[in-house]
Amino acid sequence: MFADIDGNTLHYTSAGEGPPVVLLHGLGGSAHIWHGVVGALQQHHHCVAVDLRGHGRSQGRGKFSISGWADDVRRLIAHLELPPVTLVGHSLGSLVAQELARSAPDVVDELVLVGGISYFEPAVADAYRDRADQVEADGMDVLVDAWLDGAVSPRSHATRPGMVGLLRELFLRNEPQHYAKACRALADAERIPRDEIGQPTLIIAGSHDRSTPIAMAEELKGSIPVSRVKVIPGVGHWMPLEDPDAVASAMLEFLT
Repeated sequence: MFADIDGNTLHYTSAGEGPPVVLLHGLGGSAHIWHGVVGALQQHHHCVAVDLRGHGRSQGRGKFSISGWADDVRRLIAHLELPPVTLVGHSLGSLVAQELARSAPDVVDELVLVGGISYFEPAVADAYRDRADQVEADGMDVLVDAWLDGAVSPRSHATRPGMVGLLRELFLRNEPQHYAKACRALADAERIPRDEIGQPTLIIAGSHDRSTPIAMAEELKGSIPVSRVKVIPGVGHWMPLEDPDAVASAMLEFLT
């Protein structure tokens, strides 16, 4: 499905009936990383998974920023005439979710951060700027092997080669210009005043996540007033693909 939002056509999927859950993917991802999670949630919830501007099948006109993506999501929620939603964000999408929960609290009832980002120190931000320069110069292929090595757990690499191969394809399908813009938006992201987030928040961390480790989840918990951490064993950063049943189960327990 598609919606015209602020001059961009945004793609989203919609499934199920019940209280609405809106799901946001991470850098280089798409709405389809939530396919397995939605399969479990849609028995109880209306699930809307969004391709953020410049990702998946959504257009990528204009500047990318955390606040800009948050405004796109806010406008899409209004376009779909949804009541206040449970907002779920993975990685980059977790920053978008935090910003929307803070800036439009009437839109968001609960918050779920999967592989959530607190804030990147300057050295990490510079690494994302370098990544943007690399893909602009040489395309997505130059990064895919190193990226994929850290994307999922060693167990997933060993036992789920089909999933790993599809994750490689997902990464390579990114438009280099759009991916570079998204990397710079992530690098330039300002600290979100998380003490202003009043919604009950679930923070889901993977035990083998090298990108947003458990220590970052604990940092988020310490700065969001009403929050708790759930650790899923044996998974890395892309846990919605590695163990969608465990992610969905944690969410359903939180929402019950």
